[in-house]
Amino acid sequence: MIKLERKPKPQILIDNEQAWTSNLLGAVSKYGSYSKIPKNEKEKLLVHYRHEQIKSVLFDSSLDKCAFCETKPSESGNIEVEHFNPKSRYPDSAFDWDNFLPACRKCNVSKDDHDSRNEPIVNPYDLDPEDVFSYKDIRITAKENEYKQMGDMTISVCSLNSVRLMKPRADILVSLHSFSAALEEAIEDYFEADTGVKRRNRKRKLGEALEAIELLANPSEKFSGFCKSYLRGCAPYQQAKDIVEGAE
Repeated sequence: MIKLERKPKPQILIDNEQAWTSNLLGAVSKYGSYSKIPKNEKEKLLVHYRHEQIKSVLFDSSLDKCAFCETKPSESGNIEVEHFNPKSRYPDSAFDWDNFLPACRKCNVSKDDHDSRNEPIVNPYDLDPEDVFSYKDIRITAKENEYKQMGDMTISVCSLNSVRLMKPRADILVSLHSFSAALEEAIEDYFEADTGVKRRNRKRKLGEALEAIELLANPSEKFSGFCKSYLRGCAPYQQAKDIVEGAE
Protein backbone atom coordinates (compact mmCIF):
# COMPACT_ATOMS: atom_id res chain seq x y z
CA MET A 1 0.00 0.00 0.00
CA ILE A 2 1.27 3.47 -0.87
CA LYS A 3 0.20 7.04 -0.12
CA LEU A 4 -2.30 8.40 -2.63
CA GLU A 5 -3.23 11.97 -3.43
CA ARG A 6 -6.93 12.71 -3.78
CA LYS A 7 -7.75 14.64 -6.93
CA PRO A 8 -10.31 17.48 -7.08
CA LYS A 9 -13.94 16.43 -7.05
CA PRO A 10 -15.23 15.77 -10.60
CA GLN A 11 -17.70 18.29 -11.98
CA ILE A 12 -20.39 15.62 -12.32
CA LEU A 13 -20.35 15.23 -8.53
CA ILE A 14 -20.25 18.94 -7.88
CA ASP A 15 -23.38 19.30 -9.99
CA ASN A 16 -25.32 16.25 -8.77
CA GLU A 17 -24.09 14.98 -5.39
CA GLN A 18 -26.77 16.76 -3.39
CA ALA A 19 -29.66 15.58 -5.58
CA TRP A 20 -28.38 11.98 -5.81
CA THR A 21 -27.93 11.83 -2.03
CA SER A 22 -31.36 13.34 -1.40
CA ASN A 23 -33.02 10.79 -3.67
CA LEU A 24 -31.27 7.87 -1.96
CA LEU A 25 -32.09 9.10 1.53
CA GLY A 26 -35.67 9.64 0.43
CA ALA A 27 -35.87 5.97 -0.52
CA VAL A 28 -34.29 4.94 2.79
CA SER A 29 -36.98 6.93 4.58
CA LYS A 30 -39.76 5.57 2.37
CA TYR A 31 -38.88 1.90 2.88
CA GLY A 32 -37.60 2.16 6.43
CA SER A 33 -33.95 1.22 5.79
CA TYR A 34 -31.32 0.96 3.07
CA SER A 35 -31.60 -2.83 2.99
CA LYS A 36 -35.34 -2.70 2.32
CA ILE A 37 -35.12 -0.61 -0.84
CA PRO A 38 -36.15 -2.88 -3.76
CA LYS A 39 -33.12 -4.12 -5.69
CA ASN A 40 -34.03 -2.55 -9.04
CA GLU A 41 -34.87 0.79 -7.47
CA LYS A 42 -31.69 0.75 -5.40
CA GLU A 43 -29.58 0.07 -8.49
CA LYS A 44 -31.13 3.03 -10.30
CA LEU A 45 -30.41 5.27 -7.33
CA LEU A 46 -26.80 4.10 -6.94
CA VAL A 47 -25.68 3.76 -10.55
CA HIS A 48 -24.47 7.37 -10.59
CA TYR A 49 -21.38 6.76 -8.43
CA ARG A 50 -20.08 4.52 -11.21
CA HIS A 51 -20.29 7.34 -13.76
CA GLU A 52 -17.33 7.30 -16.15
CA GLN A 53 -16.28 10.83 -15.15
CA ILE A 54 -16.00 9.69 -11.54
CA LYS A 55 -14.16 6.46 -12.31
CA SER A 56 -11.72 8.16 -14.66
CA VAL A 57 -10.53 10.70 -12.09
CA LEU A 58 -10.56 8.23 -9.20
CA PHE A 59 -8.68 5.44 -10.97
CA ASP A 60 -6.12 7.90 -12.30
CA SER A 61 -5.33 8.96 -8.73
CA SER A 62 -4.10 5.44 -7.92
CA LEU A 63 -2.40 4.92 -11.29
CA ASP A 64 -5.03 2.27 -12.03
CA LYS A 65 -4.01 0.15 -9.05
CA CYS A 66 -6.07 -1.09 -6.14
CA ALA A 67 -5.70 1.36 -3.25
CA PHE A 68 -5.38 -1.50 -0.75
CA CYS A 69 -3.33 -4.31 -2.31
CA GLU A 70 -1.61 -2.46 -5.22
CA THR A 71 -2.50 -5.08 -7.79
CA LYS A 72 -3.70 -4.11 -11.24
CA PRO A 73 -7.15 -4.94 -12.66
CA SER A 74 -5.89 -7.63 -15.02
CA GLU A 75 -4.72 -9.65 -11.99
CA SER A 76 -7.48 -8.98 -9.45
CA GLY A 77 -10.68 -8.49 -11.40
CA ASN A 78 -12.08 -5.17 -12.48
CA ILE A 79 -11.10 -2.10 -10.51
CA GLU A 80 -14.19 -0.64 -8.85
CA VAL A 81 -15.37 2.42 -6.95
CA GLU A 82 -15.21 1.35 -3.32
CA HIS A 83 -16.97 3.17 -0.49
CA PHE A 84 -14.53 3.49 2.40
CA ASN A 85 -17.47 3.87 4.78
CA PRO A 86 -19.98 1.37 3.36
CA LYS A 87 -23.01 2.89 1.66
CA SER A 88 -25.23 0.23 3.25
CA ARG A 89 -24.38 1.63 6.70
CA TYR A 90 -23.89 5.26 5.71
CA PRO A 91 -26.12 6.03 2.71
CA ASP A 92 -25.58 9.74 3.30
CA SER A 93 -21.97 9.17 2.12
CA ALA A 94 -22.86 7.16 -0.99
CA PHE A 95 -21.86 10.04 -3.28
CA ASP A 96 -19.21 11.67 -1.10
CA TRP A 97 -16.02 12.10 -3.13
CA ASP A 98 -13.89 11.76 0.01
CA ASN A 99 -15.51 8.38 0.66
CA PHE A 100 -14.44 6.84 -2.67
CA LEU A 101 -11.41 4.62 -3.25
CA PRO A 102 -10.35 2.55 -6.26
CA ALA A 103 -10.34 -1.11 -5.23
CA CYS A 104 -9.97 -4.42 -6.99
CA ARG A 105 -12.86 -6.84 -6.91
CA LYS A 106 -11.13 -9.14 -4.43
CA CYS A 107 -10.37 -6.41 -1.89
CA ASN A 108 -13.88 -5.03 -2.36
CA VAL A 109 -15.40 -8.43 -1.61
CA SER A 110 -13.07 -9.01 1.35
CA LYS A 111 -13.81 -5.61 2.87
CA ASP A 112 -17.56 -6.09 2.29
CA ASP A 113 -19.56 -3.75 4.59
CA HIS A 114 -16.86 -3.38 7.26
CA ASP A 115 -17.70 -0.39 9.46
CA SER A 116 -14.61 1.75 8.96
CA ARG A 117 -15.92 4.51 11.18
CA ASN A 118 -16.23 2.36 14.29
CA GLU A 119 -13.35 0.00 13.47
CA PRO A 120 -10.92 2.22 11.52
CA ILE A 121 -8.75 0.91 8.73
CA VAL A 122 -6.13 2.77 6.71
CA ASN A 123 -7.33 5.13 4.02
CA PRO A 124 -4.21 5.78 1.91
CA TYR A 125 -5.58 9.15 0.82
CA ASP A 126 -5.59 10.36 4.41
CA LEU A 127 -2.71 8.48 6.05
CA ASP A 128 0.68 7.45 4.71
CA PRO A 129 0.85 3.63 4.82
CA GLU A 130 4.60 3.89 5.45
CA ASP A 131 3.72 5.19 8.92
CA VAL A 132 1.57 2.11 9.56
CA PHE A 133 3.08 -0.91 7.81
CA SER A 134 6.38 -2.70 7.40
CA TYR A 135 7.26 -6.03 5.77
CA LYS A 136 8.74 -9.22 7.16
CA ASP A 137 9.86 -11.19 4.14
CA ILE A 138 6.64 -11.45 2.12
CA ARG A 139 4.20 -10.59 4.90
CA ILE A 140 2.91 -7.11 5.58
CA THR A 141 2.81 -6.27 9.30
CA ALA A 142 1.61 -3.37 11.42
CA LYS A 143 4.32 -1.27 13.04
CA GLU A 144 4.50 -1.08 16.83
CA ASN A 145 3.20 2.47 17.09
CA GLU A 146 -0.02 4.43 17.56
CA TYR A 147 -1.42 2.97 14.32
CA LYS A 148 -0.88 -0.70 15.17
CA GLN A 149 -4.52 -1.53 15.87
CA MET A 150 -5.62 0.20 12.67
CA GLY A 151 -2.87 -1.55 10.72
CA ASP A 152 -3.79 -5.00 12.04
CA MET A 153 -7.45 -4.34 11.28
CA THR A 154 -6.61 -3.28 7.72
CA ILE A 155 -4.52 -6.40 7.09
CA SER A 156 -7.33 -8.59 8.37
CA VAL A 157 -10.26 -6.82 6.68
CA CYS A 158 -8.56 -6.58 3.28
CA SER A 159 -6.78 -9.97 3.49
CA LEU A 160 -3.44 -8.36 2.70
CA ASN A 161 -1.53 -11.53 3.59
CA SER A 162 -3.59 -13.86 1.44
CA VAL A 163 -1.87 -16.38 -0.83
CA ARG A 164 -2.86 -14.36 -3.91
CA LEU A 165 -0.73 -11.47 -2.61
CA MET A 166 2.12 -13.32 -0.90
CA LYS A 167 2.95 -15.40 -3.95
CA PRO A 168 3.76 -12.44 -6.24
CA ARG A 169 5.60 -10.76 -3.37
CA ALA A 170 7.70 -13.92 -3.06
CA ASP A 171 8.52 -13.81 -6.78
CA ILE A 172 9.55 -10.16 -6.48
CA LEU A 173 11.60 -10.90 -3.36
CA VAL A 174 13.64 -13.52 -5.22
CA SER A 175 14.45 -10.93 -7.88
CA LEU A 176 15.34 -8.33 -5.24
CA HIS A 177 17.66 -10.75 -3.41
CA SER A 178 19.38 -11.60 -6.71
CA PHE A 179 19.75 -7.91 -7.43
CA SER A 180 21.28 -7.32 -3.99
CA ALA A 181 23.84 -10.09 -4.52
CA ALA A 182 24.73 -8.76 -7.97
CA LEU A 183 25.16 -5.27 -6.54
CA GLU A 184 27.60 -6.55 -3.91
CA GLU A 185 29.77 -8.01 -6.68
CA ALA A 186 29.52 -4.83 -8.75
CA ILE A 187 30.56 -2.72 -5.76
CA GLU A 188 33.60 -4.95 -5.19
CA ASP A 189 34.52 -4.57 -8.87
CA TYR A 190 34.18 -0.80 -8.55
CA PHE A 191 36.63 -0.59 -5.67
CA GLU A 192 39.04 -2.98 -7.41
CA ALA A 193 39.21 -0.78 -10.52
CA ASP A 194 42.85 0.21 -11.05
CA THR A 195 42.32 3.11 -13.45
CA GLY A 196 40.07 6.16 -13.51
CA VAL A 197 38.47 5.00 -16.74
CA LYS A 198 37.55 1.60 -15.29
CA ARG A 199 36.15 3.21 -12.17
CA ARG A 200 34.00 5.64 -14.18
CA ASN A 201 32.69 2.84 -16.38
CA ARG A 202 31.84 0.66 -13.40
CA LYS A 203 30.18 3.60 -11.66
CA ARG A 204 28.07 4.18 -14.76
CA LYS A 205 27.02 0.51 -14.80
CA LEU A 206 26.09 0.75 -11.13
CA GLY A 207 23.88 3.72 -11.98
CA GLU A 208 22.18 1.79 -14.77
CA ALA A 209 21.55 -1.14 -12.42
CA LEU A 210 20.02 1.18 -9.84
CA GLU A 211 17.73 2.75 -12.42
CA ALA A 212 16.51 -0.67 -13.49
CA ILE A 213 15.68 -1.88 -9.98
CA GLU A 214 14.16 1.44 -8.92
CA LEU A 215 11.53 0.95 -11.61
CA LEU A 216 10.02 -1.72 -9.34
CA ALA A 217 9.47 0.91 -6.66
CA ASN A 218 7.86 3.35 -9.08
CA PRO A 219 4.36 4.24 -7.79
CA SER A 220 2.82 3.00 -11.04
CA GLU A 221 4.16 -0.53 -10.50
CA LYS A 222 2.31 -3.26 -8.62
CA PHE A 223 3.60 -3.89 -5.09
CA SER A 224 5.73 -0.75 -5.27
CA GLY A 225 5.31 -0.22 -1.52
CA PHE A 226 6.81 -3.66 -0.87
CA CYS A 227 9.75 -2.96 -3.19
CA LYS A 228 10.38 0.47 -1.70
CA SER A 229 10.43 -1.03 1.78
CA TYR A 230 12.96 -3.68 0.72
CA LEU A 231 15.28 -1.13 -0.89
CA ARG A 232 15.24 1.07 2.21
CA GLY A 233 16.71 -1.83 4.18
CA CYS A 234 19.08 -3.11 1.48
CA ALA A 235 22.68 -2.22 2.42
CA PRO A 236 24.21 -2.91 -1.05
CA TYR A 237 21.55 -0.70 -2.64
CA GLN A 238 22.27 2.15 -0.25
CA GLN A 239 26.03 1.80 -0.76
CA ALA A 240 25.61 1.80 -4.53
CA LYS A 241 23.48 4.94 -4.25
CA ASP A 242 26.25 6.62 -2.27
CA ILE A 243 28.81 5.67 -4.92
CA VAL A 244 26.72 6.86 -7.85
CA GLU A 245 25.76 10.09 -6.11
CA GLY A 246 29.39 10.79 -5.33
CA ALA A 247 29.60 10.03 -1.61
CA GLU A 248 32.23 7.36 -2.27
